Amino acid sequence: MLHRIMVPLDGSTFAEAALPIAFGLARRDGATVHLVRVHEPPTPVAGPEGPAMYDPEIDEDLERKGKRYLGVMMAWTGGDDRARAVTAYLHGPAIECLSTYVQENAIDLVVMTTHARGGVSRALLGSVADGLVRYSLAPVLLVPPRHEAALAPATTPVFRRVLLPVDGGTAGDRMIEHAVAVAGAPGIEYTLLRVVTAGASSVRAALPHRGEAPVSRVQRATVQATLGTKAEGLAARGLAVRPQVVVDDDPADGIVRYAAENAFDLVAMATRSRGGLERLLLGSVADRVLRKAETTLLLWNPGQQSGVVPVEAPGFFAGVLAPTPS
Repeated sequence: MLHRIMVPLDGSTFAEAALPIAFGLARRDGATVHLVRVHEPPTPVAGPEGPAMYDPEIDEDLERKGKRYLGVMMAWTGGDDRARAVTAYLHGPAIECLSTYVQENAIDLVVMTTHARGGVSRALLGSVADGLVRYSLAPVLLVPPRHEAALAPATTPVFRRVLLPVDGGTAGDRMIEHAVAVAGAPGIEYTLLRVVTAGASSVRAALPHRGEAPVSRVQRATVQATLGTKAEGLAARGLAVRPQVVVDDDPADGIVRYAAENAFDLVAMATRSRGGLERLLLGSVADRVLRKAETTLLLWNPGQQSGVVPVEAPGFFAGVLAPTPS
């Protein structure tokens, strides 16, 4: 059950697309929705004959508009005895502020939209979502908006088919608990997915033409048995769970392909996301799924214990949640 849900807002209709889902979940569980906006001081502008200048009046005007915007969002939520709303206006680097807010307010779930994947759009607009996946103590529900539209009425999201990619570690087991909290149990079909890689290069080359090599068949049978045991344990708790093993040269591609071919509503997985330059260059399986998948994702970083953003993050994310200019 969810108690506290956070929705980061930046003044765009893209960000507002997360509100119906967040309030739908809140109504279902009687939770509180935290509408949070971050104010970062505008970048000083260099004059024609002098150093960069900072105008406090412009900063104050932007802050007034940002707070007014939160008031409008609060009014939109209206009175609801099943979903209480509160607002918070924060100051500082976006990811640091939001991650700290999650920790200090015991947020159970962050709900936000993620923008177009790949290329410049994702680099500029999706970096807040990327940063929260890296540093938030709470799992992050990432909803891909189909289009930029006005606010819609809140409805309880329907996640009938949930894909749970696991790799045999304990983080996957804890991720299942987060998925059940979001999707629920009655009437929900869960699939435990394990992607088995082919192994040797010679085997990988043969797979597209000749099917699985014997070593892959043995590995697949072993993994299938392990998943079956896990599924039986979850079924004993009243969950409808089935195990599935697929063979693919790349785990991320295997997950994305299986999710698309089987029309899953939600993919929930743990991420071992790295920090700093290593993370940006190498990424993780979950990060690559985020960049490729078209479905709703629930991501959680089990390695994030402190909720504190390293010093390299504020500079990287500076300016992402800039206040609306008008």
